[in-house]
Amino acid sequence: MSWLGIDIGTTNTKVCLIPDGRTMTARTPDSAGGLQAATLRLIDEIAQDHTLEGVGITGMAETGVPLDHDLQPLTPLITWRDQPGVEQAAELAAEIGPQELFARTGLRLSAKLPAVTWRWLGEDLRARTRTWAGAPDLVLAALTGAYATHLTHAQRLGVLDLRKRSWDPDLLKFGGLRADQLPRIAEPMTVTARTPAGIPVVLCGHDHLVASWAAGVRAPGQVADSLGTSEAVVTPSSALVLDDVLRQQGISSGWYADGRHGCAISGNGAAGGLIEQRLAYLDRDYNWLADILAQIGPPSAEVVAPYPAGRQAPAPDPATRYDVRADAEDPAMAMRALVDALALHARWMAEEQTSLLGIEWRSTVAFGGPVRLAGWMARKALASASPTLREFSVVAEDATGAVGAGLMASEVVTGEPAAVLESSSLPVNPVLADHWDSHFWHRFHRVVSGPQPT
Repeated sequence: MSWLGIDIGTTNTKVCLIPDGRTMTARTPDSAGGLQAATLRLIDEIAQDHTLEGVGITGMAETGVPLDHDLQPLTPLITWRDQPGVEQAAELAAEIGPQELFARTGLRLSAKLPAVTWRWLGEDLRARTRTWAGAPDLVLAALTGAYATHLTHAQRLGVLDLRKRSWDPDLLKFGGLRADQLPRIAEPMTVTARTPAGIPVVLCGHDHLVASWAAGVRAPGQVADSLGTSEAVVTPSSALVLDDVLRQQGISSGWYADGRHGCAISGNGAAGGLIEQRLAYLDRDYNWLADILAQIGPPSAEVVAPYPAGRQAPAPDPATRYDVRADAEDPAMAMRALVDALALHARWMAEEQTSLLGIEWRSTVAFGGPVRLAGWMARKALASASPTLREFSVVAEDATGAVGAGLMASEVVTGEPAAVLESSSLPVNPVLADHWDSHFWHRFHRVVSGPQPT
């Protein structure tokens, strides 16, 4: 049996054939029609000579387009990075308030929320809108003709009452769209629609969550570390948690990919992207970085705050800055200090989330492009290990989201539990781990959470 997994990413769209293992990639277009056409081309090419039993779709959140009454796009794709509604976000803060928004939606108030974008679109465009379609929803429509959005994408729009799993009238009124201008909410782990040939298609949800699920993070106590240009730490919980202290710490809350567990997510906008920028400024490459990270020992004596555009979570601080163009007397020492700081910050995110959720943090699994840097992963394992020698594993699969979507589709269609992606557990020296634990609390945490030099 062959299954297809599709991941609509900010930069690239990936299609993976399972169990064949082939993956094809294309740049994600900036238009609805372009996205649909590019994805269909990838599917036609990779699925040639294969009989598909099902298709799974995942992708980025907070990205979509208003479609007119002929289901034609009224704008280019509006992505989570565009954030055109800065003024409208301020209006949301005044009319609803950050605390009340979080209590209903689990989201922190931000200009990237589609509800804010809808208000920014203006009355004329909203009146011409038949439906709003997210990026994965557009691919579903291209395959089946049906429009729907997964629960975990619906919860990122800024208008979903998480407890009721239905649209919130007050937030819809703010955004200016009616409930009938939004796609139906697809419940997790169900067949969403079928192609004209009868192939079941499953909307799998937010890509960070689907990749976490595929990597084996499926119960409280397990933590997923999703690495790329940015970094997201995902923590499943036994139930939905909407305590405002999560918002205060920069953490969002919602339903997990399976629809049964709750989860918390915190992010660091600077991870692999920050490493790449710093290497470019220092005129060094990844081979050089791998060499200087090869020796694993105590954390760097120099402590840096690895936040070029402020810290998102925990303890949000827009003023905190890391200068990627700062001169370095010893480039190797400077890069090790930066990588160590990123490792320690990921530990802080996971520690804060599990603590606020009342969960014992037992293990972490990391995935994404940066896991190829063994020295960085070894540092993350040491930073996270103590005080209970938590397990730290790495998934080598490059297309975690796409493969996860294919695996989830197979589980939904067959009813048989899908396999967890293969991972490697990293060995940790307990003495060295204790050293990193002490450094985290007594050096890193105090420096980065205290007043920053001006």
